[in-house]
Amino acid sequence: MALFTPTAFWAGDTSPPPPFSPTSIPNLAGWYDASDTTSYVKSGTTITGISSQGTYGDTLGVLGGSNPTAGATQNGLDTLYFNGSTAFENSSTDPLVSSGLHFAVGVFYPQSVDDTKDSLWSVDASMDYAISANQSSQWYGEVDLGNGVGSVGVLGPISTTNRENSWIIVSVAFTKIQIQGNYVMFLINGSSQSSANWYTTYINNLSTYQRLRIMANRNGNKKQPGRFGELLLFNGDCGPSNDVYLYRQQTEGYLAWKWGLQGNLPSDHPYKNSPPT
Repeated sequence: MALFTPTAFWAGDTSPPPPFSPTSIPNLAGWYDASDTTSYVKSGTTITGISSQGTYGDTLGVLGGSNPTAGATQNGLDTLYFNGSTAFENSSTDPLVSSGLHFAVGVFYPQSVDDTKDSLWSVDASMDYAISANQSSQWYGEVDLGNGVGSVGVLGPISTTNRENSWIIVSVAFTKIQIQGNYVMFLINGSSQSSANWYTTYINNLSTYQRLRIMANRNGNKKQPGRFGELLLFNGDCGPSNDVYLYRQQTEGYLAWKWGLQGNLPSDHPYKNSPPT
């Protein structure tokens, strides 16, 4: 069967347009991708850390008494498994926030929840947050906000059902360009899920420099068992003033189609039926 090959693009350019990438979104500050096994830092065969994609973030090392291992693949892509006694941690701090603006979207598979503060990821500074389980034996999801960042200390639960033992796309945004005011927003699979608990007023700016942890809470003492796919962090707002959700939705769409999770997106999501281009 012959394949269709485009012969013309804008202004007579015969080169195909570049594929969509997280680098297409402004202010990418951290990008960690378990499907890229070349980014694993190893000592022999033992995984001792993960490097960022490109220059987007620092290399993360292992925190805890063991090491992550290869997890079952998702959509044909490699993942990393964390057993609840190990996590990834930045040895320093990164500028993950700019003028209080920040958003992040990740792909995770939480397992064996045994504490409300089991966290998929967290950022640690004087003004910080963590994405946590909310329940002591199930994963409903909350954002733990530090030092008066939001008008509530805990935003959530976000889900109306237990999300333990399932792949989920988790999004958080600290935004200031909405005409309604300043908000912290929290979504799962691109949807607010629990309509009463998905946003709160954003009061005090997040600290610019944060220490990132994946599969651990802010002090690193409590670690989350489960599988990790990918995490993208941005030190800017989640969309331009004329489309305040654009960048967040593009990131959700990118991750959904990459990891085979587009079926998780709600019917009204702009990238439900096709990926961003």
